[in-house]
Amino acid sequence: MVQRLREEIVSGAIAPGEKLSEARLAERFGVSRMPVREAFKELEGAGFVSIERRRGTFVKSLSRHEILDLFEVREAVEGMTARLCANRASNELIARIDEVMASMQDCVEAGDTDGYSAIDARLHELITEGAGNERLSDHYRLLVQHLNRGLLSSIVTRREGRMRRSLAEHRDVVYAIRARDADAAEQAMRAHVQQGRLELQDEVTAKFGR
Repeated sequence: MVQRLREEIVSGAIAPGEKLSEARLAERFGVSRMPVREAFKELEGAGFVSIERRRGTFVKSLSRHEILDLFEVREAVEGMTARLCANRASNELIARIDEVMASMQDCVEAGDTDGYSAIDARLHELITEGAGNERLSDHYRLLVQHLNRGLLSSIVTRREGRMRRSLAEHRDVVYAIRARDADAAEQAMRAHVQQGRLELQDEVTAKFGR
C-alpha cells in the first residue's frame, strides 16, 4: 500500500494538497483502517504527506525552498555515489555505463528530450549501483522520487542547449569513473548537479513560488 500511494503521489495521480481518506483507502485496499494509519505515518516520515490533528492527512506540497534544499542534498549524495563508483564499479558495469552514454548521444542528435531524460535517469541509477552502498542508494531513490514530483528533470532538459551541456557534464563524470579517479568523479558529479540546480531556479520559482 505504501509503495502504491508513494507512486501515485510522485506521478501526480494524487495531487499536492489533496486530503487522503482513511475510509476510502481501507476500502480500496481491502484492509482495516489501522494499516492505512501506519501507511500514513510511513509516508509522513518520508516527507510525502502531513498529518494534521483534527484535520486529517494531506499530500505535502513542495515549496521553492524545499526543492532547492533537495538539490543541495542530492549534490552531496550523488557526489559520494560517483566517488564510490570510481573505486568499486566492476568493468562490466562501466561497460554498461558506456552503452548508456552512447544512447544519450543518440538522443541529443535526435533532439529527443523525453528519451534523454529517461536515459539520464538510468545513467544515474547505474552510477549509484556501482557505489555498492545500499543505504546511499536508498537516500538517492527517495531524493529522486521527491524531485520527480514536479517533473523537474524534464523541465531542465527542455531548456535551450541543456541536453548538450548535460551530455558534456556526464562525460566528465564517466571519464573520471573509468579512470578510477574518485576525486575527479565526485567533483564532476557535484558540478553537474549544481548546474542543474542553477538552470532550474527560474522554473522552480514560476512553478512553486518563492
